[in-house]
Amino acid sequence: MEHRIVGPGPYRATRLWNETVELFRTKMPLRKHRCRFKSYEHCFTAAEAVDWLHELLRRSQNFGPEVTRKQTVQLLKKFLKNHVIEDIKGKWGQEDFEDNRHLYSLQKILGLDSLEEVLDVNLVNSKFIIHNVYSVSKQGVVILDDKSKELPHWVLSAMKCLANWPNCSDLKQPMYLGFEKDVFKTIADYYGHLKEPLLTFHLFDAFVSVLGLLQKEKMAIEAFQICCLLLPPENRRKLQLLMRMMARICLNKEMPPLCDGFGTRTLMVQTFSHCILCSKDEVDLDDLLAARLVTFLMDNYQDILKVPLALQTSIEERVAHLRRVQIKYPGADMDITLSAPSFCRQISPEEFEYQRVYGSQEPLAALLEEVITDAKLSSKEKKKKLKQFQKSYPEVYQERFPTPESEALLFPEKPKAKPQLLMWALKNPFQPFQRTRSFRM
Repeated sequence: MEHRIVGPGPYRATRLWNETVELFRTKMPLRKHRCRFKSYEHCFTAAEAVDWLHELLRRSQNFGPEVTRKQTVQLLKKFLKNHVIEDIKGKWGQEDFEDNRHLYSLQKILGLDSLEEVLDVNLVNSKFIIHNVYSVSKQGVVILDDKSKELPHWVLSAMKCLANWPNCSDLKQPMYLGFEKDVFKTIADYYGHLKEPLLTFHLFDAFVSVLGLLQKEKMAIEAFQICCLLLPPENRRKLQLLMRMMARICLNKEMPPLCDGFGTRTLMVQTFSHCILCSKDEVDLDDLLAARLVTFLMDNYQDILKVPLALQTSIEERVAHLRRVQIKYPGADMDITLSAPSFCRQISPEEFEYQRVYGSQEPLAALLEEVITDAKLSSKEKKKKLKQFQKSYPEVYQERFPTPESEALLFPEKPKAKPQLLMWALKNPFQPFQRTRSFRM
């Protein structure tokens, strides 16, 4: 239970934090405790943690015997805030550490039952993930649909200028001294005035939790890949462009010093760490945690900010599987593990037969009415069509014409015409015949 001596130099506070956290995780005694008639395995009380850590700090050459119990409690408060330790019941966000009998356990690195322990899943937007995976350029940078959310053109021009800083022999290099410092200040001022960090406030706990994986580089990269896919597309694009610029500046040996007294790499981390990661309720360790994250991100940004192919493949296979409609009829031996999509409802064979027989009657009845009311059809044609309909759909026809009388009303009989008289018929046909005068002799 000994601290390694951490000498003076850059990031001494970061190295002290990492050393203390590692010792606490690996050496803090865990045992079974009971609380309110329930047993909890592999945990410790707050007072036990204070006792153990206080003794560790007092014996350490990095801290010394002057460390008080109150200071130890303050450090454990920060452990709780940054999920080095966790409430035994999984609560987070509002808890506070006190020197008492409350139970705690160590952070479960990649052993989480669900993301709810470090992330409010209600704030995860699936549209962001889909956009970040599929709407990208050939270079892997997110393409925005809403151009109003793009970086201002003057900021983008300034970033391109420093990212592609010319060699001394290049005639396009600016002529006045200190030009590169002015360009860098322009970029720093823009990012420094963002309303929210690029990794957002609600993802703060998720990213801080991943910081516990930095000793396992491959695992940490995979965890950061997934977390960065949750970002709003405009945040992910700004982060991609910023990290690419920072990395290129640090690798460019021709770049003049951008600040007196600081190396280029240190300047990049200190300038942009706060605009990349910070909590809504700022605490003392925010800057330290942000510096650790940004340093790792800058060294591995090409891997972290690309879409993990394994994850993309597994998601596409899962979606394709869900799209396959699988139906299980009563008595079938199929074992369906996935329910049918929400737009399909499984029905019984009896219900299907009923719908087949009666479900089409409404459109058929409407078709029958069209034939009945069609004024363009002659009576003969209409009778012919109605006979065909009656033969094909007797139930529908019977519903419309339940009796012969109702059918007869459709074709009323016309009155018979009186026979016409012969042109030569007399007006009084029964009048006695009279000889005309012409017959007299």
